[in-house]
Amino acid sequence: MHNPTPEGRPASRAEDQQLHPRRPGLVLALVLVAMGAGSALAIWMHAPTEAAYVGYLQVAAKPITAGRDARIAKVLVQEGQLVEAGAPLFVLSDARLESDRALAERTVQRLDAELSQAQARAVVELQWRLDELDQDIFESRLKSAKYLQEKLAHEVERIARKELLKEFDNPFRQKTVQGQIRQIGQDERSIVDEKARVDTMLKVHESENAIEVAAAQIEMCDSRVAEMEKLKAELPDKVRLSMGIHVAEARLAEAQDALQQLEESQAELTLRAELPGTIGAMTLQPGDAVTATEPLVEILDADHRYLIVHVRSTDIDQFAKGTELDLEFPNSVHRLGRVVKTSTKAVPADAEAGACRISQIAVHIEPAGKIWPEVPYGTTIKVRPED
Repeated sequence: MHNPTPEGRPASRAEDQQLHPRRPGLVLALVLVAMGAGSALAIWMHAPTEAAYVGYLQVAAKPITAGRDARIAKVLVQEGQLVEAGAPLFVLSDARLESDRALAERTVQRLDAELSQAQARAVVELQWRLDELDQDIFESRLKSAKYLQEKLAHEVERIARKELLKEFDNPFRQKTVQGQIRQIGQDERSIVDEKARVDTMLKVHESENAIEVAAAQIEMCDSRVAEMEKLKAELPDKVRLSMGIHVAEARLAEAQDALQQLEESQAELTLRAELPGTIGAMTLQPGDAVTATEPLVEILDADHRYLIVHVRSTDIDQFAKGTELDLEFPNSVHRLGRVVKTSTKAVPADAEAGACRISQIAVHIEPAGKIWPEVPYGTTIKVRPED
């Protein structure tokens, strides 16, 4: 007995053939795609570790600090502005310093006025003293001249009387009338003639005494003049000392030194760039209060750029000091870098990495070979060890 075929089955096969006309080819394509994806995944998983690192471009920065507690009075630069060494950046305001400087200026003015008054009094006193000394010197010299004249007169008189004494001793000298009268029983000169000789001798001694007295008086006058000349030379200093000029000058000099130090401190309120570079991020405005150690802004040194790369501690042997690396900048620009130093301490990886987390070590890389292209600092740079 013939069993009829179910009507639905042929129709189902025909429909399936219509939906999947090339089923063997499709299966083959799916297999090939799966194999390719698996190969790509295997290649990615086993790719060299050197291609997995990125660095971040950094620039050397010099922070500018106020050095004192103050307020910002003026901001003289803008973010991104190029400045030369010594260029003014900020002007600070220090109320206490300004008050101290004003007080120091008034002190200097007062002490300068006091010194001027003392100097004026000293000039008057000195002139009066000098006039007195000049008068005493003049009188002493006048007396000395008078005594000298008397001395010369006595010397002339002494010479004349000595000549006269020689005449008394001359046996051929013509005697006076009285001398010619001889005494009874005597052959010597007459008493009258002898008396004249004695008188002459006495006058010679008198002249010599007068000469000595005049010489002593002249010496005393000359000594007096010398003393007054010495006093005259020392008088300006003595008058200055008696008027307190030395003390006033010392006090004024001390006040001027204090004022100069305050003025130098005032000049330090203008903060200047210590090196050429680019002004970094700027957040301060006039009126803002700042502390002594607070960084106000950073000056970026574009000539000193470097990379910081965080390397897995398991791969750190590929980044030994002096190792040259291939750096890929934006737009596929390649340059060389050299490892300068590595951190002495590894940093644990994030906890999100789970049990497979590996600590990382910071590596410092600086340019080697051609100049690096100009890109903003903070740019991501691909880093690969050289083959």
